[in-house]
Amino acid sequence: MVLFRNIFMIVSLLTGIMMVFGYLIQSPKASGLGSISGQAQKFKVRKHRDIFLEKLTMWSAIIFGVTAFILSIANPDMWKM
Repeated sequence: MVLFRNIFMIVSLLTGIMMVFGYLIQSPKASGLGSISGQAQKFKVRKHRDIFLEKLTMWSAIIFGVTAFILSIANPDMWKM
């Protein structure tokens, strides 16, 4: 059972890192302060990289949530060494 815990902890750690990485690397979706001066782009074409990073972030968040849920409801007696 220790192997079960270690595998899920590693998967949870890796998906958490991928989720943060995918979110930080994405291009901003809004124009921010550029909308004040009228320099905002109204129709922005999404790049393939942004679409990939959005899917990476979404799937890593789902997997992270599932692994965290499984680790939280598992029998506490199995964590003893």
